[in-house]
Amino acid sequence: MVSTQAPPKRVRRVPRVKRARAIVAAIPLSVLVVTALWGCLLLGASVVWPMSYGGDEPQQIDMAYDYSVHPFHFYGPGQLPLTKADVGMQESLPGYPPNVRLALAPILPRSQRLSFAQLGGHAFITGGEPNQMVQHPPLYFWLEAIVLRVPGVSHLAWDLEVWLMRLLSVVLMLPLPILCWATTRRLLVGSGIIRSPNTASGLAVLAAVIPLTVPNLLRDGSSVDNDTLLILTISLVLYFISRVLTGDRSQRTAIGISVSLAAALWTKGFALVLPPVVLVAYLIGARRIRSASGKRRLVPWRPLAIAAIGGVVGGLWWLRNVIDYGTVQVNGFGPGYDRVIYGLPDNRGTLARFIPEFTTDFIARIWGQVGLPDTPSPGPFIIYGWFFVVLLGFVAALVVRNRPGGRATLLVLAAVPALIALVVASGSYATFRHWSHGTHGSQGRYLFPAMAAIAALSAIGWCQLIQPRFRALLSPFVVVGALFTNAAVWLLILRSWYESTTAGSGFEGLRYALDSLLRWSPLPWVLTILLVIVLPTVSGIMCLVVVARDALRLRQTDDAEMLDALASRGL
Repeated sequence: MVSTQAPPKRVRRVPRVKRARAIVAAIPLSVLVVTALWGCLLLGASVVWPMSYGGDEPQQIDMAYDYSVHPFHFYGPGQLPLTKADVGMQESLPGYPPNVRLALAPILPRSQRLSFAQLGGHAFITGGEPNQMVQHPPLYFWLEAIVLRVPGVSHLAWDLEVWLMRLLSVVLMLPLPILCWATTRRLLVGSGIIRSPNTASGLAVLAAVIPLTVPNLLRDGSSVDNDTLLILTISLVLYFISRVLTGDRSQRTAIGISVSLAAALWTKGFALVLPPVVLVAYLIGARRIRSASGKRRLVPWRPLAIAAIGGVVGGLWWLRNVIDYGTVQVNGFGPGYDRVIYGLPDNRGTLARFIPEFTTDFIARIWGQVGLPDTPSPGPFIIYGWFFVVLLGFVAALVVRNRPGGRATLLVLAAVPALIALVVASGSYATFRHWSHGTHGSQGRYLFPAMAAIAALSAIGWCQLIQPRFRALLSPFVVVGALFTNAAVWLLILRSWYESTTAGSGFEGLRYALDSLLRWSPLPWVLTILLVIVLPTVSGIMCLVVVARDALRLRQTDDAEMLDALASRGL
């Protein structure tokens, strides 16, 4: 008997190259130009701040330098001294922060500057301060070690080697605006806040712009700092979580979470807040699918198991800490070194005193801390103005009512910055309780790995607060504010560190500051001018024009949709 049943249709798989092109084509031009501006600002910041003047940058440079020779030798707390190369680098600079203006400090011409090998190489300085970076997993330092092992790099001057290491951080940070946009767009549509995907795509541009308002993030992202890899990996996890929360249970998304989670856990301890957030995201996503379909659905065990593999692989470093040292997060300085830093403990620190001091320092160091650590200060307008603008949108996203289940979705993302802040506060209080000071650990930059969640929720909140006809105009206004903010901070650094005390005020003083920057830069003067002045200016103008044009088009679309909705109701 011949079967009359039609053969099953073959599912045509889209080639990966075509899929990648489709993904890029779906990104609006405004997001691409925002990303281009972001990259230009990162490149400029990598030159404006002197080499090794990032947060803990000398120690992170030395950690990568050691891994370039001993990639699989993991030191215990207090067991890794600084190398002669790193100490020689620090001695080439007038202190941290500079104790004299860089205009008055001597530095060899670029052609005569020594390499790390000529400064002393990998020989250790015994009896000095240990490198506390041994407390971190090695993934970022392995990547930087690869940069140092590129043929010819070891023969370059030390500051050019550092700048090439900074370039890796710039590459890692480059996708952040796109991830902020993609996360926000998914949440706007999936949570029912915006029904039109095109409108959601346009409004999500605001989230892509928000990172540009944080000069400290640009400074941090252009330094040799494992924060950069952590920001990238956690931003990827947050994007995949936004998909899970809005009904995506695919294996591809689960694999994305697994790989990103493992990489984050092998970068820094703040990633330890992610596994419970991923679990809750899958449970809430499954509940939303069940409530929407009206059918009973089981827990998504398969994608959860795939994600759990990443958690297990990433947790191996922290399991090693528990087995070898009896704690999850070790103190990299080693036991007893706190007394060298703080002196004898007085055990008089109270929670009542700690809370206001920690809160003040932590908030001020999110948009601030462009110096080492707090001087020079960009001023309260930049520090607190942007903070409260973003905070208002963040809170509004959680308070304003939307479709049932939407608030729970946003709360899951909000948990990531909240948990990181809680971890920072807990660690700072442990020090404060014994020494009644030492809130220097309250670094606002520790929130930057959660920037995708912060930007997404702030953008969503402002889209709910502002009337539909005006919300499209938020993005170009924020672009203007971001450009002025970064210009003001860069001028502050030039005048505070590079300008001569004998130079006159105004244009004359700025000219002396630029001369000092060109003298201290690891790059020839043409490239320095290109990265610090030309590219940020050109990309800033282009970004403002494109974002403003797309905002006006989006506003016209919103007006047309509003008139159609009123007409359908007979109004």
